[in-house]
Formats: sequence, structure tokens, C-alpha cells
Amino acid sequence: MNTFTKTSILAIALVAAIGCGGGGAGGSAVTPAAPKVGFYVTSAQGPYSHVWVNVKQANLVGPAGSIPLFKSSTGKAIDLATLSAGGQKLFAPLGVASVPSSKYNKVQIVVDSTATVINQGASQGSQASFTGSTGTTKIISFPSTFTGAGNLVAKFDLSKWTLAAGQVTATAQEDDGSQVGSTTQEPQDFGGSVANLSGTPPTLAFDITSDGTTIHVVTSASTVIANSDGTANPVLANNSRIHVVGTIDTTTNALDATSIKIEIGNTQSSNDVRGTVASTNSAGNSLVLNVTNCDGALPTSTTVNVNLTTTTTYLDGNGLSVTEAQFFTAAATGTRIDAQGTYDQPSNTITATTVSIHQDGQGDGQQRVQLQGPVASVDVANAAFTITASEFENVLLTKGSTVNVVTNSSTTFNGVTMATLATGATVDVRGTYSGTTLTATEVNASGGGGKLHRIR
Repeated sequence: MNTFTKTSILAIALVAAIGCGGGGAGGSAVTPAAPKVGFYVTSAQGPYSHVWVNVKQANLVGPAGSIPLFKSSTGKAIDLATLSAGGQKLFAPLGVASVPSSKYNKVQIVVDSTATVINQGASQGSQASFTGSTGTTKIISFPSTFTGAGNLVAKFDLSKWTLAAGQVTATAQEDDGSQVGSTTQEPQDFGGSVANLSGTPPTLAFDITSDGTTIHVVTSASTVIANSDGTANPVLANNSRIHVVGTIDTTTNALDATSIKIEIGNTQSSNDVRGTVASTNSAGNSLVLNVTNCDGALPTSTTVNVNLTTTTTYLDGNGLSVTEAQFFTAAATGTRIDAQGTYDQPSNTITATTVSIHQDGQGDGQQRVQLQGPVASVDVANAAFTITASEFENVLLTKGSTVNVVTNSSTTFNGVTMATLATGATVDVRGTYSGTTLTATEVNASGGGGKLHRIR
């Protein structure tokens, strides 16, 4: 549900912890790093089905001054109403900041001066201006008793918001944060440039930096990774421009990545809309989404039209590129879809550069991957072989690395068998990847070279 992501890029963030004081020759005393604090927003139910706000900054204020908790030049679009839909309390993580232990007395939330409000039971809403806005922004403040330890949560009680004559009066308060956890967070999108990359795939750690602020990210075997243009061989490297969707670990305050999209060339898009499929066009060139999240757009309807073109890239739930026909076969009514592209407010339409089946990374801990390359060795007795990866999707590998492949009675062979598999023959393999082994669901003969063979 909520917020969105992407693509002009909603870069979001946090304040990096500053560890050491400056030191010249001979050294100086090391200043302990301030504790890391996760910053979240939540809400209480009101008479609205959607309340879209664009958060640009949050500050924690105390006697010693102001500590930035979050900052984004473009803002983070959040649907406050969906954070309490159905009575379930959810938390949207905005970032992690270094907050010295102290006594603080106020939190300031800076939002755009307008919000999109849709009443319960209505399909259309309108944009309303916050009462007391100054210029293009509105500062919503509330008292705080925070001391610099634990989570800091801003709660927007929508039952206390009033909407009249195009003006909305908003209030917020501090929440105790006791319910924040991995299962109560609404995954959010963070954009930025990779730095300090370390580890061995699939377990990596790195920082992403945007707007001068930084968040630490960790990956696992269940992290879905793809290039934004659907091409093979995703390579995560320092200075890569990426979008990461995930939740914040409340113990380590690192972002646990459920999916990573590497921006390639000019495929970076300015807007992102997520939701469930309401309907599809029989011609296969459009669909309608029931909106649950968006970035860079504040729709005034409960649905958004998605326009698909001849250059749209289609991805399945594992980040693997598929054909238009394969995508529409999977995109049944109710399926969660992520559409990235350019949003047009008057027509309520996003023209998509990429559409993908949404995947939360909550599966069985195994990556669904696809590899192409020559067979390096064959072990017929154990129904196994190795492949030298020349092309790969949804897995972080080095081109030319060797992958162990195991087959079983459920593996489908097309144009080849274990008995006829020969060293040097090029094959396409699809399956689940765990550790260093790919358990094949399909093994396909290939002519070698060229784009990765589609085996769906």
C-alpha cells in the first residue's frame, strides 16, 4: 500500500552517522557516533479512503538546535489513509538519522502546501490546500518527548482533520512506536547512488546517497534485482544509480532490500504508480490500476490509467523480462503491478516505460533466475552440470563465473537431455538459486549468443 516511489527519483533518506572527529598527524580523540534512529509515519482512521501528502523534510528540535530526520528535494508521496486501512496500523519508513542522546521538545514535518483527499465511498477526490501554508510548503509541528533512543514515529490522526472549501486543517502527534516491526511496515522506495559496496552476492551491503543524505542497505538471497530496461546481466557497482524497495530493520537500522532496480541509460522515469489490476484492455495496450502507492504523482482518483507502448519493458515478479503476451497472462484482476513512466494529471494516465508484477521479497528465500552460457562440465550420474554464465537475470554474478546446476524429476528439458548434454554446448537454464547452486526447472538448448532466450 502506500507511497511511492521512484522515478524522477524520490530520493529519500537519512542523515549519515558521523563517526570520527577530524584527525591529523598524531591523531585526536575519537567522537562516538550518535545512535541511529529510525523515522516512520503512521495514521489513525478518518473519513477518507486516500489522503496523499508529499513529505519533503522532517526535523527533531531541541535546546541544542534542529536535527534533520529526513530530507528530499522532490518529496516522498505517502497515502496516509492506507496506513490505517481496515483498522490495521502500518508504518511507512522514511529513513534513519544519527540523533545524539538529548531531550527534544518538537518535531516538524514539512509537506507540500496541497494534498489530495478522497472521501470514503467516493471514486474521485480533489486537491486541497493546507490551512496556514506558506508559499509552496506547510509545516506540521507537534510536541515531542523523544530522548534519542528507539524509533521516532509521527502519527497523523485523520479523524481530527477537517476539509472545507478546498482547505484542509491537519494535525499530528508523536506515537510510541512500540508496534513498529518487519511485519507492520509498508515497504518504501529509496533512490540514490551506490557507495561503499561490500560483501559477496547475494549478501551485500552498501550505502545509497541522494540529496546529501545516506541510508545503509543490505541484501539477501530473496532480494529481487533487475535492470530498469529489462536487459540481462544486472551489475551492482559503486556509483550505480538505483531504486531500492524495502523495510528498515529496527535492530540494525539498515534497509533490508526486497527489490533493487538498476537505472540504465535514459530509462529512469519521473513517476511510479503501484496498485492492483482493476481491468485490462482487450487490445493489450493499457490497463487500469486500483492505486495503493505512487511517487511523483498525487492522483485525484482511486484508479490510474496505464498506457503501454511499443517501447514498454515488461518484467515478471522476479525481475525477469517477459513478452507483452506473457505479462498480460500473469496480470489477472487483483494482481499487484508496478508501473513506471510519466504521469499526466489531467488525463490521470501514466505512460509506462516499465511495468512489472510486484514482488515483496517475502517468498521462500530463493531467487528465481535465468542463465545462458556454455556447459563447462557434465555429471550425468548425479543429473548435474556446470555452466559458464554469459548472460543472467535476477542474480548478481560476474560474467564468466561458473554456476553449479542440479536437475531433478521435475526439470523440463527442451531440445536437450542430460544424456546428450555436451561440454561447450550453449544452454538456457531457469530455476531457483540458493547459495552457489541453481536448481533447474527448465533446461533449453540454445543457438548460442544473442539475447537471453525466453523460456516461459
